Amino acid sequence: MRARPAPGVLLVLAPLLPLLLAPVGCASSVCSKVRSDREAFTRRAAAPGPHLALAVPYATLSQSVQRSLTGLPQVRLPLPDLGPVDLGALAVAIRSVAFRPAPAGSVGARVTVALTSQGKPVTALELDAVVAPRLDPQAGSVRLRLGAADLREVRPSMPPAERKRFAEFLLSIVPGAARALVGREQVEALAETFLRELVGGRWPQIRDGLLQGTGDLVDVEIDLGDVPLTKIELKSGAADLELWAHAALPAEALSPGTARPAGSDARLVGLRMSGGVAAALANRAMASGQIPARYNRDGAPDPRGELLAGVDWRAGERPLKVHAWSTEGTCARLTFGGTPKVAARGGGDLAVDVADGTLEEVTGSLRVRAAVWFSGLGRQTFAVSESVADAIEFEILGVDYRARVVAAAVSRAELEFSLALAEAPQPATPRR
Repeated sequence: MRARPAPGVLLVLAPLLPLLLAPVGCASSVCSKVRSDREAFTRRAAAPGPHLALAVPYATLSQSVQRSLTGLPQVRLPLPDLGPVDLGALAVAIRSVAFRPAPAGSVGARVTVALTSQGKPVTALELDAVVAPRLDPQAGSVRLRLGAADLREVRPSMPPAERKRFAEFLLSIVPGAARALVGREQVEALAETFLRELVGGRWPQIRDGLLQGTGDLVDVEIDLGDVPLTKIELKSGAADLELWAHAALPAEALSPGTARPAGSDARLVGLRMSGGVAAALANRAMASGQIPARYNRDGAPDPRGELLAGVDWRAGERPLKVHAWSTEGTCARLTFGGTPKVAARGGGDLAVDVADGTLEEVTGSLRVRAAVWFSGLGRQTFAVSESVADAIEFEILGVDYRARVVAAAVSRAELEFSLALAEAPQPATPRR
């Protein structure tokens, strides 16, 4: 038979039982709350976008396709006879392709066909085409192609200034002896008849000669890097081709406006990124092991550290949030807030400073220093964002171009980058 405690002992212990049980119950409640909070953070659903906006200057795209036009064929076009006077012939060639605004979802391309005499420009025809993009959100890419077949049905036009210029050219090449017999009105009428025939009945033959054996005049592919996307929208701005991308990430959408960051250099590629995208990409990097996910109480990466980390972005004061959860032992949840300041250094890296890092919320009794967390995980968040900006690639008519961050800024809701494009180095050819 088991011995029962004396009644006096129970009377002595009874007042102490709530005190003995309370810490255990309290700790259990804190741990449950911390674990639930951590689980809710990791399971946040994707938010509607757009979350990324890329502004590519038309001038940059136009300049990049220009060098491919030098090898295109030319067509010789006899000038009309002026009575017994032979005025010779002109050379006709595609001179340039310039990108320009078009209806939403497409981009315009103006193809200029130059007429030259002895290498000097005489006049020009213009062909305005519309390029429909191929959008592939899963691959994170946009492709624009304009080939010979796309120009078969495009009719050329000639601005009034070019018509006047051509008439003046004809007058200038009429030999002096013939000028006494030919009036200005006759030459201008001859010029008008010739141009009308040029853009009318003779154009198909000239066009086919220009495009014979010609591949794509435009073939541009833009790769937005390793960001999970669900949708890409293309818009034609006044000076930029704009790509608006929706990411499958728990991030707030960008504010309306143009894709180009306000005040940025219009000659550079502009990128706006929701702050939530930067945070979500940092969390993905932690989940995949690219950056540490566990930290000790000093904020140092430690594979056995008791604190699990996460990053968030909340538009407003101290928008960058760094969370730390301890779900075992001394359970706690900590939230730090800070306002990051970034600048691009000469080598293309980002210099990040968070001078106002503050411990804003605490669940449990754990205490750590905020500044240490921002010097580690906070900086790595921006390293991930910078790598996304640097990963944007362009392939233009078979030539690869890489982006490099040359300027950066942070607002309360987003990150802004200015990118310079440079031709990617070609792999070395092994010697035989």
